[in-house]
Amino acid sequence: MINLTLIILSFFFMEFVAWSTHKYVMHGFLWKWHKDHHRLDGKNYSPKIKENRQFEKNDLFFLIYAIPAIVLLIIGFATNTSSMIFIGIGITLYGLTYFIIHDIIIHGRLRVPFLQNKHYFFMRAVLNAHMAHHMPETKKDFHNYGLLIFPLRFFKK
Repeated sequence: MINLTLIILSFFFMEFVAWSTHKYVMHGFLWKWHKDHHRLDGKNYSPKIKENRQFEKNDLFFLIYAIPAIVLLIIGFATNTSSMIFIGIGITLYGLTYFIIHDIIIHGRLRVPFLQNKHYFFMRAVLNAHMAHHMPETKKDFHNYGLLIFPLRFFKK
């Protein structure tokens, strides 16, 4: 039971890590890596426009998130430390979730037909919040830095 708890806690902790990294690092001192992700903003932005796009500098952030998970898993398996393994699994599951939601569903960087359906209640809200970040109608909209946690108003759109 503690192992499942570690996976769940580390998964949800990663949403806070992603939010704070997005706000303070990606839109801060590493904007030069992240700005190509916003390059189509304001130009009839649509997830379809980014379809089949190749590597972005923004994709380097994958390493920032993946390396701690890989290190935890390697050390955890090498030292038989289950807590490190399960935290590494939680981080990895968040990374997989982020990739599926952000890169496949929202931005359509890979075509996976059964994942392209954005008509589900939560996924519509995720898409609305993310698009508000890319194409803000108000200054407040731009400040949606998280992926899975965002203001409730996006459920109403």
